[in-house]
Amino acid sequence: MAQELKLTTGCKKLDILIFRKPSMWVLYGPAASGKTNLALYLLKLNPIHALYISTEGSVYMERVMQIAPLNATVNFINVLTLEEQFLNLVKALTLAWDLIIVDSINAFFRAEIMEKKYSVIAFNTMLASLRKISERGTYVLLTAQVRAGEEEEEPSGLKYLRFWCNGLLKLERAKNSIRSIYLIKDKEEIPVGSFKIVREGIRWIEC
Repeated sequence: MAQELKLTTGCKKLDILIFRKPSMWVLYGPAASGKTNLALYLLKLNPIHALYISTEGSVYMERVMQIAPLNATVNFINVLTLEEQFLNLVKALTLAWDLIIVDSINAFFRAEIMEKKYSVIAFNTMLASLRKISERGTYVLLTAQVRAGEEEEEPSGLKYLRFWCNGLLKLERAKNSIRSIYLIKDKEEIPVGSFKIVREGIRWIEC
């Protein structure tokens, strides 16, 4: 795939950070922080060939219809178990994509880690495979759920995400329905930008 391909989020500062070259990034935050909306907005803006794997059911398709038309040609896949996610992802990696989005990468890892011994192996294998394809020229964006009920909100499987991914971005809900995005560097949170979710997608407030 051509290395010259450049994607945009609509925010130049964020583009320079995550789309300077094909790489793999994690976008994490609590429910309703804007992870899915930001991921879908990429499909609206960019005329690319994309794969979108959802572990969150098919509710997001209502949002797809709302922000349509999409500039991207997208293969949407909904998975219901860790096994389905693993098999569909491995199969998809044999094809050529400009962008792969997994929303969210750790949903079943959270649910099954205490029940199934192989979940850590499957999780790491998926991350390793995605990292490999990103190094071959495909952009990869993963959203991640956070552990509920803890003082510091961190994504489940954080140590594996840190190991395999090029970087982490955190989303937070601020006042007046504004979502703020931060670059996580060591334990520091560096402000990147903020946006509002609107009918046609998102509107950048500060970037």
